[in-house]
Amino acid sequence: MSKLEPAYTTSRLDMKGNPNMNAKKKLLAVDDNPDNIAIIEELFQEKYDLRTASRGEEALKIALDFQPDIILLDIMMPGMDGYEVCQRLREYPSLAETKILMVTAKGALEDRVKGYEVGANDFITKPFAEENILESVEFFL
Repeated sequence: MSKLEPAYTTSRLDMKGNPNMNAKKKLLAVDDNPDNIAIIEELFQEKYDLRTASRGEEALKIALDFQPDIILLDIMMPGMDGYEVCQRLREYPSLAETKILMVTAKGALEDRVKGYEVGANDFITKPFAEENILESVEFFL
């Protein structure tokens, strides 16, 4: 376990240590475009416990602390791109099973293959229809 990785999480447990079935699922959205983050916030903030990040480095820190159930991850970002973020997330045991959906304008087969190789579960192509992103998130949760 990394020094950055929390030893345990209790957000899904009630006071007796039992699963809290009323807890909202946790979603982390990572995108450097504020307009895209605003759309995601509009779609998901009521139903999910939502956190956002605009850079890869920030996303790693939030993910380790927040322990999301699912991550919507942009590929093309300044600094650390989405591929590297995905690969690094998969190195942490506590995030190994977290669902990662790459949200990107890159739709070529080689881009998808690269994403799957670093640990992505699926892709959502920008611009996306609201119904498609909602259905994808629901499917993986």
